[in-house]
Amino acid sequence: MGEMEDILLFGLGGHAHSVVDSIEEKGDYNVIGFLDTEKMQGKGLRDYRVLGLDDAMQKYFDRGVRNAFITVGFMGHGQVRDRLYRKLKGIGYAIPDIIDPTAAVSQKAQLEEGVFVGKGAVVNANAKIGRMGIINTKAVVEHDCMVGAFSHIAVGAVLCGGVSVGERTLVGANATVIQGKRIGENCIVGAGAVVRKDLPEHTVWYGVEK
Repeated sequence: MGEMEDILLFGLGGHAHSVVDSIEEKGDYNVIGFLDTEKMQGKGLRDYRVLGLDDAMQKYFDRGVRNAFITVGFMGHGQVRDRLYRKLKGIGYAIPDIIDPTAAVSQKAQLEEGVFVGKGAVVNANAKIGRMGIINTKAVVEHDCMVGAFSHIAVGAVLCGGVSVGERTLVGANATVIQGKRIGENCIVGAGAVVRKDLPEHTVWYGVEK
C-alpha cells in the first residue's frame, strides 16, 4: 500500500464527524486538519485541529496539499458549500468522493466530484449524483435517479426509481419521494414527508399528500 495523500477539511460541524470517520475507515487520505471561521479557531476533532481561517486555503496549497473536502453540512441551503467549492477549484485543489466502506454504490452509478456517501447508504444502478452531493446515513437513491449538485439526501431518506432532484435541494430525514417524481432546485422536503407529485423550484414541502 502506498503512502496516503494529505487532505484538508473545511468546516468543523456535526457533518465533519461522519466524514472524518469514513475517511479513517477507508484509509485513502491523511487528514491534516480543518479550516473554519474565527469562532472555531483553537477547536478540534480528536487529533485534528482547526489550523486557520478559510482564506488559508491558498497557503496550504502552496505547501503541497492537493486534496480538500468540504465538511460543512447543508445548513438549510447549499450556497456555503457552493462558494467554498468554487474557491477551492479556482486554486486547483482536487475534491475527491468520500464513500464509507459500508455504503453500497453500484458500479453503474455516476458520481461527480466531492460527493459524500455515508454509512449504509445505497446508490443504485444508473443513478447520477451531482458534484458536492451528500447521500447521508442509510439514505437510498434508487436506480435511474438524478440528484443535482450541492443537494443533500438526508438520513434514511428514500428516492424511489427515476426520481429527479434539482440543485441545492434538501430531502429531509426519512422522507420518501415516489418513483418518477421531479423536485426542482432550491427546495426543502421536510423530515418524514412523502412526495407524490412534482415540486417546482423553491418549494418547501412537509407532510403527506392525500
